[in-house]
Amino acid sequence: MNLHFLPVLILACTLSAQDLNSFLAPDLADGFDFPVGGADGTAGYTDPSTKRRHKSWSVSEKVVDALGLEARETWNGSGGGDTDANQPVYALAAGTVTEVKDGEVWLEHRFLENGQLQRVLTGYVGIHACNLKPGDVVKRRQRIAQIAPGLNGNDAQLILTLRHLLYAEAATWPQSVSTFIRSHKRLLVPVKEERMLIAVKHAYRIYFCEKGKVKHTLPMALGQDGRQRKMTDGDNGTPVGEYRITQKAKGPFDGESGAYLGAAWLRLSYPNAFDARTALSEKRITKNEHDRIAAAALHGSLAPTDTSLGGGIGIHGWISDWPDGNHHLTWGCLSMRKADLLQLHDWVSKGTRVLILP
Repeated sequence: MNLHFLPVLILACTLSAQDLNSFLAPDLADGFDFPVGGADGTAGYTDPSTKRRHKSWSVSEKVVDALGLEARETWNGSGGGDTDANQPVYALAAGTVTEVKDGEVWLEHRFLENGQLQRVLTGYVGIHACNLKPGDVVKRRQRIAQIAPGLNGNDAQLILTLRHLLYAEAATWPQSVSTFIRSHKRLLVPVKEERMLIAVKHAYRIYFCEKGKVKHTLPMALGQDGRQRKMTDGDNGTPVGEYRITQKAKGPFDGESGAYLGAAWLRLSYPNAFDARTALSEKRITKNEHDRIAAAALHGSLAPTDTSLGGGIGIHGWISDWPDGNHHLTWGCLSMRKADLLQLHDWVSKGTRVLILP
């Protein structure tokens, strides 16, 4: 039998205004799962004749247009005919119901990816037994409907289509719908973090947050070309994205530039997997270099510094407390005044997440 299911995902315009409250909203999605079978898109079963374990769901057709603006998949169940009718359909992620029609329901999901707020709409067509109404809030993997029996002699079907209107991390497209779900299994929700930092470049401020609440607001300086997003070694830009603290140390520091680190050093996991993916798509690094950076990001280890992307980005002090108004000092790092930096050093630990926003 052909079982198709169809969430349509429409990626809306990335927010241009960096509203801090939006990043600390409690309703951001923490990840995406598949809407049928298991969360990973399977619902294992054992063939009674062979005793072999099989996946209950598989994709028989994948279509992605050349620009990556639309992707479509046809999913097949393990049975035949209408055997998939009345099986449960789950919400891909936490979200809000926007529209309910005969045989379909639409949800809106907001999520954070690499320092960018995103919004998608998911539409499930070919369903019944849906009791949702516009405005209802749903949880990840909440049962929202059942697969409807086929009409006019057709098998039960739902078709899954993914449409991108605009996406901040263009290097992630084009990709299939399944790839989108698998690559978005875990997403940062700042309000759920015990402690984290949000650095807003245009405001020249670092916000120290605990459990989604801003506890301290501290001034900072950027790279000499810090308003630009760091792309290559030596460009003096300051990165934008989601990073972690990978090293902590207090001064004094040795070396030619050691004095410019000031009282403390908090190294960040730049470049991250998104930096590497973008650079690979633009042919600025090799596949091997991309894989090494991605592996370091996955395991939380120090990122390689021997590629064209550079490295050694962190939060540090300065040779003296920099004067008011001088916000562009470093070779790409975030710089803080001594007293603030020493406090921050004590508040955070290795592994603390750091969001750097434009």
